[in-house]
Amino acid sequence: MNAEMLGEMHLLNSSEEHMNIITKQNKFEELSDIKYEVHIGNSYIVDYQTIMILKFIGVYGLGSSGNSDATFMCAIGKAALEAWDPSGLIIDLSDLSYQWGDLLERVFDIGNDKYIDAPFPLALIVGNSSEEAVRTLLLGIDSKKTIKEIGWVFKDLKDAWTYIENKM
Repeated sequence: MNAEMLGEMHLLNSSEEHMNIITKQNKFEELSDIKYEVHIGNSYIVDYQTIMILKFIGVYGLGSSGNSDATFMCAIGKAALEAWDPSGLIIDLSDLSYQWGDLLERVFDIGNDKYIDAPFPLALIVGNSSEEAVRTLLLGIDSKKTIKEIGWVFKDLKDAWTYIENKM
């Protein structure tokens, strides 16, 4: 590794000898090629409340190769909630290609620790390239239930927004 990739820090320990600590700078974007967008809108029903749409765009890795994608998505989601403090969240996967990988389910827990005494309103939007895989992830591979029967998973923004409004 060259000096540009590594950071080197010189510290004095208790015996006043020099110690080299080698570090590597990390960025969230190095975890995944997935892109994201954050959109905020005002609630039509509850004054002074906002709803966040967190949209993920790209290709989620197949199986365990998607683990770093899930980690990235969770980190971005938690940071976005902290930064903008919405009253509800819509995770939009309509432009994400997802076939299989269990860790995606962790993304659906974003915000679950936001309120102590009530569940945080969360909805999910799926698209043609994610719907069936999300359905089997949530319901099981042998389930005959549809996405609509899950209750909080939708195919369009309007239905997801209405769901969040009603939960707030």
